[in-house]
Amino acid sequence: AQSYRVRIDARAQSVSYRGLQPDSVLRTEAVAAPGGGFETSDGFAVQCSAAAWCFYFRPGDELRQVPVNASANAMLWGLGLRGLTIHLTARLTGDLSSGADFPGTEPNGQLIEGYAEYNRSFYSLRGGRLLLSSRLEPFGFDGLWARARWDRTALEGTLYGGWGLGQAAVVPVTSAFLTPLDDFRPADRQIVFGGEASWRPGGVELRGEYRREVDPETDHFVSERAALSASGRPAPWLVANGGIDYNIAEGNWGSADANLTYLQRRFSVTLGGRRHRPYFSLWTLWGAFSPVPWNGVNASAQVQATSWLSLRARGERYWYEAAEVNTGFVPDLEDDGWRLGLGGTAVMGRRWSFTGGYAVEFGPGASVRSFDGTLTYSPSGRLMLSAYGGTFDRPLELRFYDAELTYLGARGEVEISSAWRVWGDAGWYDDQRERPDPAASAWDQVRLRGGISLTFGTNADRLPLPPARRTP
Repeated sequence: AQSYRVRIDARAQSVSYRGLQPDSVLRTEAVAAPGGGFETSDGFAVQCSAAAWCFYFRPGDELRQVPVNASANAMLWGLGLRGLTIHLTARLTGDLSSGADFPGTEPNGQLIEGYAEYNRSFYSLRGGRLLLSSRLEPFGFDGLWARARWDRTALEGTLYGGWGLGQAAVVPVTSAFLTPLDDFRPADRQIVFGGEASWRPGGVELRGEYRREVDPETDHFVSERAALSASGRPAPWLVANGGIDYNIAEGNWGSADANLTYLQRRFSVTLGGRRHRPYFSLWTLWGAFSPVPWNGVNASAQVQATSWLSLRARGERYWYEAAEVNTGFVPDLEDDGWRLGLGGTAVMGRRWSFTGGYAVEFGPGASVRSFDGTLTYSPSGRLMLSAYGGTFDRPLELRFYDAELTYLGARGEVEISSAWRVWGDAGWYDDQRERPDPAASAWDQVRLRGGISLTFGTNADRLPLPPARRTP
């Protein structure tokens, strides 16, 4: 008989905040501001980018929205063919308020994954809507996927092909939902083809990847990229990994990273470096802005100080490569920065625990400082209560619009049975957007969130293990 397993997660949120209202005045009505520039007669800073008009934003009305989301994950097997399974992940989203849809709630119905899989000891086949995770960024497409494995030689190969989805999206690139992001999107979906090969000699893994996307209307490349990565354990106390990708279509090196981790029983230390270069498909407009990469070196450590206290720390220094643009009006622009994070977890008995952290970053044009902490009480394995809070400050160097946020909240989660789990969350946010003119606003808000998870199905996958047998 067929067997199945289904998990449904539903959640809703109620949020209220004050928006911004665009406005304008005649250029002849704008007056000179004491610090330079122009402003309205009642003190709002304006930008006079047109011949007759000057534009600005003023605090708008209070907005109330109720985004809801329900997702389902299902697996079906026992279909009469050994090794055949069906996988499905879908999501329904919406906004119960009467205003504009909350960000991320369109399209209302989304098929994230839906495919049939056939597994044998030597190979695996998949067909349908698929999501791939690789060094060349996560990618979705509608098509076929095949993998073969040769255990004796420690070799593994993968091939896939089909019609691609949008970058960082689960809708085709031709979908109208992507219009606000890319007004010049292609008329047809791109055709994607790619493959991976890996070799695992001993404790080392070497992996190569290749991916190509083509616009079927023009037969021109949308993208063509390749990547190499490696990982291994030269010694029981040492782990190394790294990789790099190359943009064949544009002829330049992309992102790269390398890390070395030293492991001990009570602590670990990692040293690494990385380079990040933004990637955009050739049909988009964003590549015309010639985004430059940044490089950085980092270090992190984790320490089990006592049986109940663990500490962690991470720091990074980074810098941008030369943008080759003229900044004569602001000659002293910074092109480097650093970030630091400290945190720890304290387990106080079997029921109480506390996790907290501090983070700071000083970069080109802005800085960030934040504290956060969570106190958790678990009287049993089925109930968990927690209180959380923190602060977040973001001063800006080249804009007069600093953000200061303080928040407090509480969350409760209860497992009614092995199939039902319910949770709720209430948070208060004091969000101030400071400016030296009347456009300063407060986005203070109260957020109420709640959700339910339901898991059900047949018991074919819950059979007890057979009696153990002694082996020679």
